[in-house]
Amino acid sequence: MSADAVQGVISAFQRANLVALGERHWAREDSAFRLQVIRDPAFAECATDVVIEFANPLYQGLLNRYVNGEAVPSTSLRKIWQETTQPGAWDSPVYEDFLRAVREVNGGLPEGRRLRVLAGDQPIDWSRPPLPDWRDERDSAAASVIEREVLDRGGKALVVFGSAHLYRNRPGTIVDILQRNPKATWFVIVPVGGPGLPSAISEEEGSPASPEIVLTAHGAAGDLYANDLLEKGTQRVKLVDGKPLPADGRPVLVPVQVFDPNLRVRQVADACLYFGNTAPAFVRPPAAIYDGTPYGREVQRRRAIIAGLH
Repeated sequence: MSADAVQGVISAFQRANLVALGERHWAREDSAFRLQVIRDPAFAECATDVVIEFANPLYQGLLNRYVNGEAVPSTSLRKIWQETTQPGAWDSPVYEDFLRAVREVNGGLPEGRRLRVLAGDQPIDWSRPPLPDWRDERDSAAASVIEREVLDRGGKALVVFGSAHLYRNRPGTIVDILQRNPKATWFVIVPVGGPGLPSAISEEEGSPASPEIVLTAHGAAGDLYANDLLEKGTQRVKLVDGKPLPADGRPVLVPVQVFDPNLRVRQVADACLYFGNTAPAFVRPPAAIYDGTPYGREVQRRRAIIAGLH
């Protein structure tokens, strides 16, 4: 794996107090890279916090205890990522791997310099399901956590979310919401990779094992239209009168353009993390946690509730 790419993330803290590292959910390559970033001794020298999408703030105390080395039963630990607004979304082992890595890093640091991990999801208590007027305000919730726990305390944070939550010049993202806060300075890094990408990026030397940081302020990659490189093939559930349109029992998906057609990549992100022309390998949750289990049935129940609220 490219040490230059790791150092590229770490050096971004010299120009920004919030370094956004987008992720492709469940991707093995993304996981391996962020683990190397966290484990680099220089990371804890320049960052105070990590803000994660895959944790419910109602379990922040539990998260604090775990990453600071306290004994936490696995049945309790799982609540951090299983009791979120996205049922089943974080059951891939890569997310527990990340928390375990922070715990290991903190074990070698003095108490006053340990990394904090901040739960950035929208709080939800599934013992009292969302009311009919519930709205998905996860980006606003994450922005509030960053303001309160990082910016107001003079900290610096690595913000690990799906890339769609981190783009510049896209209304409603975490970065967009925090534009109004003069304390917030961002450096946004988003992962790209797979076959069929424009030559301006595919000619770079990145690979799944050794990704390359490609700065977008100058050069051909930054000149690309955002829709031609980022979120290619994105689909959304088709809604009719605000409700998902089903077909054969499944929601109908329709292709969408995520960005304004005139937006260039450099207007959306400060750098791309290029993993080469190979599609990512996804680390899927083990089927055994769902098949015929109470948890599997609960995940389906929660998904049905959320679908009915749209």
